[in-house]
Amino acid sequence: MKGKLFVAEDQPNFRKGLLKLAGKRSAEWVVTGEAANGRDALSLMEGNVPDLLLTDIRMPHIDGLQLAEEIRNRGWMTKIVIVTGFKDFTYAQAAVKFGVLDFITKPCVETDILSVLDRIYVQLIEESQSQLVVEGWKRQHEDSELRSAMMGMPCNNAEVESLLRRMGKCELFVLRIPNYFPPEKHYSAQDVPLLQFAFVNIAGEHLNKWFPGGFRLFPLNASEWALLIDRNVSRPETAFSWQQILSESVQHYLRLMLECSVQGVCGSMEQLREGYKRYCREGDREHASVNESLLNQTALYEKETEIVTWLMSEDNGRLSRELQEQALRISHLPPQTAKIEALLLASAILRLVQVQFPEWQMAVYPIEWDTVYKCVTPEDITAWLQVYIHEFLESYNKWLASKNDNPVKQAIRFMEESYMGGCGLAEVAAHVHLNPSYFSNLFKKETGESVTGYIQNLRVQKAKLLLKSTDMKIFEISEATGFNDSNYFTHMFNKIAGVSPKEYRKQMAGK
Repeated sequence: MKGKLFVAEDQPNFRKGLLKLAGKRSAEWVVTGEAANGRDALSLMEGNVPDLLLTDIRMPHIDGLQLAEEIRNRGWMTKIVIVTGFKDFTYAQAAVKFGVLDFITKPCVETDILSVLDRIYVQLIEESQSQLVVEGWKRQHEDSELRSAMMGMPCNNAEVESLLRRMGKCELFVLRIPNYFPPEKHYSAQDVPLLQFAFVNIAGEHLNKWFPGGFRLFPLNASEWALLIDRNVSRPETAFSWQQILSESVQHYLRLMLECSVQGVCGSMEQLREGYKRYCREGDREHASVNESLLNQTALYEKETEIVTWLMSEDNGRLSRELQEQALRISHLPPQTAKIEALLLASAILRLVQVQFPEWQMAVYPIEWDTVYKCVTPEDITAWLQVYIHEFLESYNKWLASKNDNPVKQAIRFMEESYMGGCGLAEVAAHVHLNPSYFSNLFKKETGESVTGYIQNLRVQKAKLLLKSTDMKIFEISEATGFNDSNYFTHMFNKIAGVSPKEYRKQMAGK
């Protein structure tokens, strides 16, 4: 997750300085806009409300306090930090009145701004997780009301009708797993909560693609789920095939049969109730108990919150220790319980990265549910879980390193990734948000060589690798390593390696 930052400051040089400092926290913040006065700032923020506003107090047209008041009047949840040269208690009082979070006095040092960015970023993550937990509980309550309405049990009629109206063109389906114990799989009664959890996740992944933001899936009992779909948001390409694809996925991953029964449009509570009655009559089914064991989805949100607490701790080693302690605890549980706990932790890790930190690009694939069932002992299950923990910690450590890197380390990493294309002093300096002249001196001071010299050496080293390990032509290697001209490539190679590319290839061939 990246926070959205807006900078409003009428002094151009100071505004540039704030933007430059924000660049040092590019892993956490993205600058969505800047303005030299409050009026322009308000107009620009209308289209993309930021999470944080850094603003001066005294600006043309609309000052910082008026801007803060307008933000509050609009109901935006933007956090506001005022950076000003005025030590006026009246200003501070007014700032607090309009919900200003902090008040920094100019001249301020770099650490003042960076510490504010770090502190507010932690707040954003914590608030996001708290909201997820609240939404999880709210969702469970709404599902309970819908389930009660379907089964003719007491419920809040107005709330159910409101939920159905929000679904637009609402259509009811009932999904059923008739048998958890197929002959070809040796499932036991202890496996059922695990299979339920797996089914909900498989179905959720598919439904999110087919009906984005337009479906509700909730359990009726241990083997049946109600699915409400808003046909207004369905993708045309999945209109007729989604039931078959979902059934095939459940068969592939779990080796279970899935039945899907359509009960038509349900725009009212009465139609919802009639649809379920019709479903029960079709198969001569009894109304199953709603109290059968189902894995609590809210536990997933709570697990995510727990991981975020470790992740945002000032103790950088806490995340690793806590996750390893979780794995150790799971390794001592009975096999079925261990599977559920391991799946819960792995699912929380994956969803946390997908929602909050998509830029981490974890290497692990989505959970292959059938792989979990092949685990026999708690040790097997823990080994499976460790793959997800390892990838998560690798991603976290890279993110942590990017926060703590100095500009030269960031620049070297950028050059090693970008040497094949446009990668000159200007591009590298822009990547680390520094003036080219200043950055050139800084790089020379820390490495002992110029930026250009480092890039040329890097390209020649890559060219050596291609010369000795491939049959590529000289001009092809020239292009592949970022040299636009093969004659210039030959000149630089000769200068750095002491021999021509052709001669170097001959020497390597004789070894």
